[in-house]
Amino acid sequence: MRVPHRGRAILRRIGPRDAISAFRPGDFVLTTSDGGAAGLLGIATGCELNHAALIVDPLGTTVEANPNLLADARAYRTASVADYLRAGRPCWIGYVELREGTRQEVVAFAEHLARAAAAPSLTGRMLMALHTLVSVAPRALASRAAVLGPLRTYFDEHALVLREELCYSSGELVARALERGGFIWERDPAHVTPAYLFDRFHLREPAPVTPLPLRRLRPEEKTPRLARPRVERGTLMSFAPRAVHGANALAEAPHHAARPEPGVRALLKVGLWTAAGLTCIALAEDLVRSLAHEG
Repeated sequence: MRVPHRGRAILRRIGPRDAISAFRPGDFVLTTSDGGAAGLLGIATGCELNHAALIVDPLGTTVEANPNLLADARAYRTASVADYLRAGRPCWIGYVELREGTRQEVVAFAEHLARAAAAPSLTGRMLMALHTLVSVAPRALASRAAVLGPLRTYFDEHALVLREELCYSSGELVARALERGGFIWERDPAHVTPAYLFDRFHLREPAPVTPLPLRRLRPEEKTPRLARPRVERGTLMSFAPRAVHGANALAEAPHHAARPEPGVRALLKVGLWTAAGLTCIALAEDLVRSLAHEG
């Protein structure tokens, strides 16, 4: 069941030379990460932006889901926008509009997770990877291929979520925090990804209009003084579709694999993603059984 949107955000890209005196707690940042979990999410969604974090203080400190799959035992960690910029990462700040008096609740939720959440188990990490493979990837592909409209509707109505309790992905962490400020999402927060946040709140620039070259009139073509001037007809470039949420970001958009897929090829990709996910589930079950016997 779809629910109406509530909550708006303005996405703007910032760079290392942008002078920002202070950040607003409760806003979010979209960026990239080399971590295994973030990289898998980027492949599944076909978007360069594969990581999200919530800003929790005016200095730009962030709370984020751990983008690493196995290299780090923490479920959540703190970083900063300055860290992303120093590493040369693209940074898109989502300036959110929250219900009055709820911004601190949004921040408190993220800080509570960072303080209280225990390290996820090996099973929990595998479940997160499986969720990306068998749920996020087919859904993202179906949304990019027009021919898979019925399949996209099915995914919207039947959300498959595989994860350990309180073990959120980076996009889900931001989505669940913003729910405390009045945001209502059209999908389960477990399926909110950095690519989805960008698509929802980024307003694309219209294509530039190419002016027609001026032509000097010959004397016999000159318009009489009292006659109505003749208007030369020209061809205008078509405008790109404009989004309904957010506001324009005056910077280059990240690479996004949004090219429509042919029907058979797109359906085959969905099948491959699902088959790979089911194979991983079988391997995970075998691993859990073997560990249980050894214990």
